[in-house]
Amino acid sequence: MASANKITIDGLEYIRVTDTSLGRRLQYSGKIGKFTAKQWLAAHTESLQSLEPEKRQSITNKEMKCIVIAWLNMPKEMRTNAKLSGLNLRSFEAKSEMSFKAVIASYLNEYCKTDINSKTAILNTKRMCAFVSGFLEDNKIVYYSQLKRNIVQKYPEWRKDKRYGGKTKAASAGTINRELQRLAAIIKHGVKYHGWRELYLLDGIRVKHTQENTKNVRPFEIDEVKSILAWLWSNAEKTGNWYLHDMALLSVCTGLEAKALNLITEDWFKFDLGILRVYDKLISGVLDAKTQNRARDIPLSFTTRKIRDRSFIFKRQGRYANENTAIHGYSRFTFARCEAETGIKDVDWHRFRHTCATARLSAGWQLIRVSRMLGHSNINTTAQHYAE
Repeated sequence: MASANKITIDGLEYIRVTDTSLGRRLQYSGKIGKFTAKQWLAAHTESLQSLEPEKRQSITNKEMKCIVIAWLNMPKEMRTNAKLSGLNLRSFEAKSEMSFKAVIASYLNEYCKTDINSKTAILNTKRMCAFVSGFLEDNKIVYYSQLKRNIVQKYPEWRKDKRYGGKTKAASAGTINRELQRLAAIIKHGVKYHGWRELYLLDGIRVKHTQENTKNVRPFEIDEVKSILAWLWSNAEKTGNWYLHDMALLSVCTGLEAKALNLITEDWFKFDLGILRVYDKLISGVLDAKTQNRARDIPLSFTTRKIRDRSFIFKRQGRYANENTAIHGYSRFTFARCEAETGIKDVDWHRFRHTCATARLSAGWQLIRVSRMLGHSNINTTAQHYAE
C-alpha cells in the first residue's frame, strides 16, 4: 500500500511518500510546494503503474522521486499518453534532468565573480563556454545523458573550423585542451550541484602538441620593434601611462613571459648580485610546476637597470589597473590601437619574448644560454620553437 504524509524537517514541511506494494519499501520525500499530499500520492500511483514491469521492480527511491516530480508538472495530455503507451523511463529521465544550457549558465554564474576571478579570466571562460555550447548544439546534445564519449572525441576536429574575433589561424593544441578541460569543469559542476552522474567521458581525450597544431609565433623584425616602441612612447606622452612602454622594452631585453611580467616586483632586481631573479621564491610563493621550471637569474644590463630606476613597470594606470588582472587583458585595447595605427599585426607579449630569443641566437649566444635565460626546462623546446 502507498501513503503520503506531511513531515517537518528543520522547520520546513515535506511530503513523505511510502509504498510497500512491490514487496519492498519505496520511500522518498519532497517539498510540498504547490501540490498537496493527495496530489503527490496520485502522481506516485499513476506514474508507477505506467512504468514498464521490469523497471517497476528495480526502480530506486531517487528515480521514483524524479519521475513523480516530473509527472506533477506534466501537462494532462502527456499523462494520458503515458498511461496508454507505458512510461519509457530513459526518455522521461532526460526530460526531468537539468539541461546542459542551464548547467553552463549556473557554472558561469558561480565563476563570474570579480572578487574571485579577474575580468580577463571571466572573459576567457565565457568565450570557452560559448565554443562548448556551440559544439553541443551542433551535435544536438540537450541533456548530459545524451553525451557519449565518441561524440566528445569529435571536439578537436570540430574546433579546427571555428574562429572568433575575425581571426583566421586555427586553434592551437593548448587552446583545444583548455576548452576540453572547461567542459570537464562544467560536467563536474553538474555532478556536484545538479544531480548528474560522473561518467568520466573526457578521460584521456586531448590533442598532442606537434609542429602542425602548435601556434608558430613569428618574432618581430627589428624595424617592427622600433615602430611599436616608438608608438608606445608617443602614446605614453599623451596619456602619462609609461607602464606598457617599459614593460614591452623589458620583455624584449630579458625574454620575460606574460606571467612573469604580471607578477614582477621591485624585489626581483638584485643590484648587489647584478641579476634579475625571476619568480623570486621569497615573494612568489607556491607556483605551478611549469612556472617553477622557469625560475632563473638573468644578468642585469644597462637598459634593464634604467627601466628599474624609472619604476613605471610597477605602476599600472587607467583601465584594469588592478594587479589581479592579467597583463594580456590590461594591454589588449592599447595593442589593438597600436596594430591599427602602425600596420603591424598580432602585437603580443609572447612575440616580444620570441624576438629576444631570436636576437640572442642571431648574435651568437649558445643555445643552452638562451634556453636558461628563457627558463625552459628542456633545451629541445628552445631548439624546436626558437632556433629556426
